Amino acid sequence: MRLPGVFGVALLAAASPPGNAQQIAPEVRSELVQLDAVVTDQDGKLVRDLTRDDFEVLEDGKPQSLAHFMLRGVAAGGSGGAAGPPRSDSRAGLPPPPEDAVPSRRIVLLVDDLHIARGNLDFAKQALHRVVAEFLSPDDLVAVVTTASGPVQQFTLDRAVLSQAIARLSWRDSDVPLPRGSRMTAAQAELILRGDRNALRLAARVMVDEPGSIFTIGAPQVATEASPGASTGTEPERAAEKVAERQARGVLAEALRFSTATLSTVEDVLRSMSPVPGRKICLLVSDGFLVGNGTSEERTREMQRLIDGATRSGAVVYALDTRGLVPTGGDAGVEGYGAPPGLQAGLERQSAQLTRETLRGVANDTGGFLVHGTNDLASGLRRMLEDNDAYYLLAYEPANVKRDGRFRKIQVRLPRHRGYTVRTRKGYFATDDHKLASRAAPPVPAPGAGRPAAAAAAGALEEAEARAALAAPVPADGIPVRLSADYVQLPPAGPQAVIRAHVDLGRLRWPEADGRRRATVELVAGVYDADGNPVGPPLAQVAELDLAPAEYKRAADAGLDYQRRVTLRPGRYQVRLVARERTLAQAGGAAEWIEIPDLGQKKLAMSSVFLSSSAPGAGSTVLGGAAGAEAPRDASALRRFKRGDNLYFQIYVYNPAVDDKGSSDVVLQAQIWSGTSAIAASKPQPVALKTRDGAPLPETNEMRLEGLVPGPYELRVVVVDRKVNATAFRKVAFTVE
Repeated sequence: MRLPGVFGVALLAAASPPGNAQQIAPEVRSELVQLDAVVTDQDGKLVRDLTRDDFEVLEDGKPQSLAHFMLRGVAAGGSGGAAGPPRSDSRAGLPPPPEDAVPSRRIVLLVDDLHIARGNLDFAKQALHRVVAEFLSPDDLVAVVTTASGPVQQFTLDRAVLSQAIARLSWRDSDVPLPRGSRMTAAQAELILRGDRNALRLAARVMVDEPGSIFTIGAPQVATEASPGASTGTEPERAAEKVAERQARGVLAEALRFSTATLSTVEDVLRSMSPVPGRKICLLVSDGFLVGNGTSEERTREMQRLIDGATRSGAVVYALDTRGLVPTGGDAGVEGYGAPPGLQAGLERQSAQLTRETLRGVANDTGGFLVHGTNDLASGLRRMLEDNDAYYLLAYEPANVKRDGRFRKIQVRLPRHRGYTVRTRKGYFATDDHKLASRAAPPVPAPGAGRPAAAAAAGALEEAEARAALAAPVPADGIPVRLSADYVQLPPAGPQAVIRAHVDLGRLRWPEADGRRRATVELVAGVYDADGNPVGPPLAQVAELDLAPAEYKRAADAGLDYQRRVTLRPGRYQVRLVARERTLAQAGGAAEWIEIPDLGQKKLAMSSVFLSSSAPGAGSTVLGGAAGAEAPRDASALRRFKRGDNLYFQIYVYNPAVDDKGSSDVVLQAQIWSGTSAIAASKPQPVALKTRDGAPLPETNEMRLEGLVPGPYELRVVVVDRKVNATAFRKVAFTVE
């Protein structure tokens, strides 16, 4: 989701007055541009003893005055000890950047499966498994994203979950289809359109010597026109060169379509990290791709947008070329067509260099570096993480206050230390007031006008905007969101995901006017299959809150609950939800995986476990269904209970074995776990398996919470079918307050 008007963590833009959030402030307010710079000496070692006066910052070639300077470090455990105590120096009365107090890291493992060979992906997965097992600090939050399907795993501390996400990565055949009868690669096409005579000559030579070619002597000739650097070869060769140039445009255009998708994903990753604190690192794993350098199709704007995304979010990209050591020898089949010896090998070297230079540009221009030419991919990734052990935070107010939307180039130099290398982000787009005005939100309704508080408005968000919000590779956590996704199967809908979320309204900014507090919260949820493809349309809801002081306090304390149900086929799905405060560019999100079993296999199965603090009464439903179908009542997504409560839980049991007399023998046991220990358990008891009008009824039981100390717990329910010795198991987390 693109949030206009503010620079989030990295560029702290002064926004409109809180009481008039829908207006664009008429006066120009200064912006604080924040950079983090890594400095290394001649041996590649981190330099940790520089001062403010050692740095020179230029924007579009003009010196800028530093308003803030600080040395930061992220060592093992996230303590910052590797760089020594933070050294901060702020001037002009400006507050230090938010990162001062947060040394932990957010790391995105971004696998470019649009541009990676099958074998290279296998090697990359091995390297990523080593990163998770050996190189991460205990408090590193890590997400896994692919360029083809987006998020595979959202930010988590759970190393086992990360390993499972990496194991699920699969190769995708994204090769650009070649024109019929052509051997031209995308890199060769780019070289041709850049005016490389050897690349064009080789393409033409292959066409002329291809068996059955229309360019052979005696065949009908293709009319030609003079082209730049026209060949001095034979008439068939000149005709073939003209066709090759035309083919090159089509081949490169198709390749750049995939490249644009990769650049867009990287940019989205960077922008989505803007609201989160801490050191933000993106490790891009790829075979490399093209951006049309030197051609009329060059993707300059897309590259600048990516750099802008890094600057605005305070993130850095490192790139790993997964091709490792690439031998470049001649292709005997091509050389045999009469091409001069060494021409094909030279073209291969140039092609590898083109795709590698794109990776280098993405990394260098965002403050990172490229690792290539090594088969030890894990060591390359380790170097990237270690590069963050010490870095300098620099911030300045741009001398150029024009809000014209133009790209501003940034340079950071060390005039006193010519032998040192400094790496940082290379620029950003200035705020564009014209675009801001066109995107400004509609006015907040007057008190008493519009929809009532927390009113639902399905479809209030445009589908394209909702998809963009859900496609953000990592959810922001500016607004705390708790999400649960549970499985149940009830007639007539069949298998369903019950989606519940709780949004913490206490973290909203609540602009005040006329003695009332107002906020507009947009919620959008979506379901995605195991390959990252959307299942059905987004589920949108808008809560417009216009509250008196007493109502505001209750709402801020209680939060906002969301509930939807989605009918799904058997399979594994990810549910995503994003909550956004419409006018103030504040957002939060969460994601959960859910497994929908296939009851057609006739194996013992059970629904998710539904919790409540009171005994469910007859007819209490949250899902509805056919006559007689009773759905369990569940606590909110927070699942919080008091020490004196009884914990009621309900489940459905599916596919029990039934003998010739129609009887079954199914028992269940419930256990309460704290950490790795079971602290309470019920006696095994029979499952009634009742129905009403042919529809199943839930099995209801309870566990006492009296005597439990406040904290997190887990309820585990085990169902055993003793007739066939089959077992089903579910667990659910809850909190005792």
